[in-house]
Amino acid sequence: MKRISYLITLIILLSTVFACQEEIVSTTQINVLIDVTDKRFEDKSFVSENLPKFLQIMNLNKETGGYSGGEIKLSLINEVSDSKSKTVKIGSAKTGLMGENKLNRKDEVDRFYGNLENTFTQILSTANWGTNESKIYQKVTRELLKMKKSNYDKKKMIIFSDMLENSNLFSFYGVNWKAGIQKMIENPESTLETLSEKGPVLPDLSEFTIYIITTRTAENDEKINLSEQLWMTLFEYQGATVYFNSSLEI
Repeated sequence: MKRISYLITLIILLSTVFACQEEIVSTTQINVLIDVTDKRFEDKSFVSENLPKFLQIMNLNKETGGYSGGEIKLSLINEVSDSKSKTVKIGSAKTGLMGENKLNRKDEVDRFYGNLENTFTQILSTANWGTNESKIYQKVTRELLKMKKSNYDKKKMIIFSDMLENSNLFSFYGVNWKAGIQKMIENPESTLETLSEKGPVLPDLSEFTIYIITTRTAENDEKINLSEQLWMTLFEYQGATVYFNSSLEI
């Protein structure tokens, strides 16, 4: 009996140790879109400031590692509805006493960060900054539709843009732009129906979190206010959780 009691105690102790060592592992898909009409996003500090935040969203850290996985995709918003993109991936790892060595995993995360840094720097340094036309709705919707097909646990889209659409779908510029935008805000169902006749259909977004990061100035403040109302109305109408800020807040 003492031997059985000892074995039971040992099993409970080992189970407790394993439980303490386990880290909740998840997979995250992050799609980063950068609007080339705004040259402020060309700033060289952009990469160093934001990459650690992207990793934080994935439950990873360059200094300490982490066992979760996923992918980060970067593409640009410009005058065409689709553009070249780059995707960097890292697999999730097994945790616990029988899992991957913590130091080895930290090295993997460090390499992942380095690949991200090189990829972002390369794309941003070769972008055609300062173009006048921006097909935001079509680009964003196309990317969301692609993400819908994936099996990641969490789906996040991060958009660096003033979200001031300037295309044949609608525009924040020209004659009577304000009245047109306000009408779109008032009836999101009708707005989405009209947009779907000319471009891709915005899907159900109940599994998505969308971060919109913009830059306000005295000159664009009124337009940004309406931009925030419009995009939050459309995305939330489709079920997304939306954050509209001047910086990426996690």
